[in-house]
Amino acid sequence: MAKNTIKSRIFDTRQTIKHYLSLYLQNHWYPGTPQYSWRDTTTNVICKSSKSKFVNHCIRITTRLSLLLCLPIFMLISKLYQWIASKIIAHERQPPSNLSRKLNGCKLITVGNVVVGGVGKTPTVLAIIQRLKAEGFRVAVASKGYAGDKLKTNHSPEIIQNNMTQFETAKYFGDEPTLISRLSSTPVCVSKDRRLAIELLISEIPELDYIIADDGLQSLHQFSEKKVVVFDERFLGNGFCLPYGPLREPWPPSYVVDAMILNFSAGSEVRQTTIKKLIGNNVNFGQIFESKLQTRYWENLEGKRIRCDEIHATSQINTETSKKKVLACAGIGVPSKFFVTLRSLGLEFDALPLSNHEININDIIEKVATSSYDLILTTEKDGVKLNKNNKEIVKKLWKLNTEMYLPDDFYRTLIEE
Repeated sequence: MAKNTIKSRIFDTRQTIKHYLSLYLQNHWYPGTPQYSWRDTTTNVICKSSKSKFVNHCIRITTRLSLLLCLPIFMLISKLYQWIASKIIAHERQPPSNLSRKLNGCKLITVGNVVVGGVGKTPTVLAIIQRLKAEGFRVAVASKGYAGDKLKTNHSPEIIQNNMTQFETAKYFGDEPTLISRLSSTPVCVSKDRRLAIELLISEIPELDYIIADDGLQSLHQFSEKKVVVFDERFLGNGFCLPYGPLREPWPPSYVVDAMILNFSAGSEVRQTTIKKLIGNNVNFGQIFESKLQTRYWENLEGKRIRCDEIHATSQINTETSKKKVLACAGIGVPSKFFVTLRSLGLEFDALPLSNHEININDIIEKVATSSYDLILTTEKDGVKLNKNNKEIVKKLWKLNTEMYLPDDFYRTLIEE
C-alpha cells in the first residue's frame, strides 16, 4: 500500500512539474495573451502533487526559476535552430525529387502551422475532407502519427484499418490520425516520413484526386499543390524560433502560402493591424480566411449523443448535498481553449490540463475521477485514447464534438488550378 502511494505521488509530482513548466513556457512564448495561460482564477485546476501548500509552492517556484535560468541557453539554441532551418529550406528550393512525378495528377494539399501545436489543424483537415468528398473527389490523408507507438517502433508506412478498437488504433497510430480516420471514413496513411505515406497511398489507391498532409508544411511545401497555414490569435508569439519562442521555422517563409486561416476563439477580435504586421509586404501570401469552430453535441464512449444544453442541465441536477461535480480534462495543444468553450456553455467544473497527445490519459483520469466526480468532460481528440475498462468512468464520460466552418471562397481556392 505504501509503495503504491509513493509511486502515485511521484507520478502526480511529474504531472505538476509539467503543468507549471508548460504554463511558464506558454507565458514566455506568447506574451500579452493571458487567455491562453493555464492559470485561471475562475476555475479550480487539478495539478497538485501534495496536500501540502508549501510543497506545491516549492515545486512552482523551482520550476519557474529553472526555466528562467535556461532562457539564455534557449536563445542560443534558437539562433542555431533558425540558421539550420534557413539552410534546409534553401536546399529544398532545388528541383524536387521524383515524388512530384509519382503524384501523377493527384494533388497534394498541406495543412500546417508555423507555431507549435493547438491552432486547429485537425479540424481544418476534417473540414476540407468533408467538402472535397461532397464535391465528388476521392481523398486520402497522410500523417506522421505523433505520440503513437508506431512512430517509435515501425517507420514503414501503414494505412489505418478497422481491425482494431479505437483505443488500440489511437495507441498505435496516434490520436490525430485515428480521429481523422474515424470521423471522415477516409483512408489515412501514417509514417514518420510523410513522403513514404504519400507514395503508399498513390500505389494502393491510384484513383485518388487529393491527398491531404496533416502538418508537415516545413518538409512538404515544395511538393504541395496548395499550402494552407492555420493561425489562432496568438499569431507568431514572441517571434523567435524554438525553444526560446514557438516558431517551427523562420517567418516569413520563402515559399508561397496559398491560403491563411484565422481560427480565432469566440470573442477574440481579428485586428487588421496585427494581420498587416503578420504578412507585411510579403508577396508569397494568398488569401486570408476566417474560420468558425462550432460545438455540435456530446457523445459518450458507447456512441450515445446528446445536445450541449442537455449536458448543462445534467450538471445542474442537485445530489443530496450539492450540485453534480464536473471534471474537464484536455490533452490538446492549448487546453485552456477547451475550458473557455465549456464556460461559454455555462458549465462549472474542475480543470485537468494535460500535455498535448498525453498517452497516460486513462491512468490520470482514474487517479482523480473514479469516485470524486459525477461527470467527466473531454475533447474528441482525447476521447479516442480512452478505453472502456473502467465501467464507472465510461458511465460518466462525455466528449465534445465540434465542427469547423470555412467560407466557400476558401474551397474554391483549393480546387482552382
